Amino acid sequence: MISHPKGLSDNLLEDLLLAGARGLHAATASTCAEVMPRYSCTPQYRRAALASLMSCARELLVRQAAKDLRHKPHLTSPSDVGTYLVQHFEGYDFEAFVVMFLDAQHRLIAIEEMFRGTLTQTSVYPREVVKRALAHGAGAVILSHNHPSGSLEPSRADEHLTQALKSALALVDVRVLDHVVVGASGHRSMAERGLI
Repeated sequence: MISHPKGLSDNLLEDLLLAGARGLHAATASTCAEVMPRYSCTPQYRRAALASLMSCARELLVRQAAKDLRHKPHLTSPSDVGTYLVQHFEGYDFEAFVVMFLDAQHRLIAIEEMFRGTLTQTSVYPREVVKRALAHGAGAVILSHNHPSGSLEPSRADEHLTQALKSALALVDVRVLDHVVVGASGHRSMAERGLI
């Protein structure tokens, strides 16, 4: 079973999905009682296999959304960014911190999930964000993290972290355009709330 499809190529994910779809089609053509002995699989195996297919499909969707963002002339719309990030964080039961690296014209260079934490917090190291921004030759960044609790409200710690990152990145001429908080019901732009 595939539990972490991030390391697989797009082509391999597509092949796995197509192979899985053929198997699911065969299951709908016959009754489960006829198909399960033929494939010698238990209901638990089938659930695990379906979960793997869904994980592969989700990963392909997130990758396609990232490709779509790369084709936009400029990333200035919080709703475009937020829509992508909601897809990225879907299903996460832990906090994660993502940085979108942009060039001077605000075109997407790269998206990196830089830090993962626990249910209620993640440690973010400004030095590492600065290093990656320099490595990408970024002129600007959009920061983001999720709240597994579902809350869209940035905490005081979120505000302090944003200011620390803004100060650190300013030293190397990289602007922080936004910090987007993603929760169960959508996303919230800190820039739109005047917190950047």
